Amino acid sequence: MTYLSSVPLEVKIPLSQSDPDVRSISRLPGFVRLEPVAGHDGRYNLVFEVEGGSRRDAMDAADEMVVEYENALNAYHPKRLAAVATRAK
Repeated sequence: MTYLSSVPLEVKIPLSQSDPDVRSISRLPGFVRLEPVAGHDGRYNLVFEVEGGSRRDAMDAADEMVVEYENALNAYHPKRLAAVATRAK
């Protein structure tokens, strides 16, 4: 079953679309979107899909996957502002 996960992130400097690391996240498995939060410079909402046999499996997969996204954005020092939220698609 496919689940949709989202997590709010804050970075030290706004993301640059010309940066290859930022562009590369769209090629990571499950990527849906990375959208800026209106009125908050340096804050973004990351949305991605994960597969799981149960919601618990999907939550575990989402926790692992968000680390991959954070690693890709490492130069921007991403910080999670909340836990990863996962729901059935």
